[in-house]
Amino acid sequence: MGMPQVLATCGGDGCPVCRAPVRPRIHLGAYTLFACETCSCWCSDAGARNVPTGFDPADYFDNDGADRARWRSLLSNVAEQGEMPRKILDVGCGTGAFLEEAAHQVPSAELTGIELDPERAALARRRNPEAHVRQGDALRVLSQMDGRFDLITLWDVFEHVCDPRALLQALATRLREGGTIFIQTIHEYSLVPTLGRLSYRLTGGRLRTAARRTHEAHHLVFFSRAGLGLLADAANLSITRRWYDRLARARMDGHPVVTAATAALLTAENAMGNGLFINLVLQS
Repeated sequence: MGMPQVLATCGGDGCPVCRAPVRPRIHLGAYTLFACETCSCWCSDAGARNVPTGFDPADYFDNDGADRARWRSLLSNVAEQGEMPRKILDVGCGTGAFLEEAAHQVPSAELTGIELDPERAALARRRNPEAHVRQGDALRVLSQMDGRFDLITLWDVFEHVCDPRALLQALATRLREGGTIFIQTIHEYSLVPTLGRLSYRLTGGRLRTAARRTHEAHHLVFFSRAGLGLLADAANLSITRRWYDRLARARMDGHPVVTAATAALLTAENAMGNGLFINLVLQS
């Protein structure tokens, strides 16, 4: 029996990370979360069902300054490992805030962005007139591009992609020898998503709110460390560094009491060596 060809994120039963069969585990009404016993990742069919996300991009991008310290740290660390990157690609560049920061930190770099949303792509172009911002699906845009990059970044993008395996393999072909791919994504085995799944299981599925809140419809894949390692192997990349971050409270929405409690929980977790965000540096 062959491996499933249709991914669960597209309405099938194949894991978008390792391609093994997945099983429906958490039913959230409009969409379902599937578990992969092979790589321990989870995924959602919310995209296949066209579920309204309720996600307000304006709230997210208006607070992008909360991540500037991380952007500067990454660019500094890449430079410390060798020469400054001459060509930088930001996948899912949003309104172009990271590209703007990269232009300040590496003035001589040639900057390229890919953004799915037309309005955000237009904003990124206005914000970065010297950059090459391409609008469209990342896989399609990459297939039409030439050249290789010294640094490719994906900030809070990987969890939105229905086929992260195919995307990472495509990006690897656009990486120059010795170049770096950086991924920041959600770690499914952080405390917050774990508590969301646990609340559903302990109540026999009667309590869905926490699981829905920690696995929102605009996120399609929820990664484990093992799954990310498999993705790197499939793309012939090595994970040379891995660390965890917490979500800044400025990025959270909801009641102030809830955001304060969540921020405190994430701070404590991060101090113990885990976090809601997992960061990876990959090299060929």
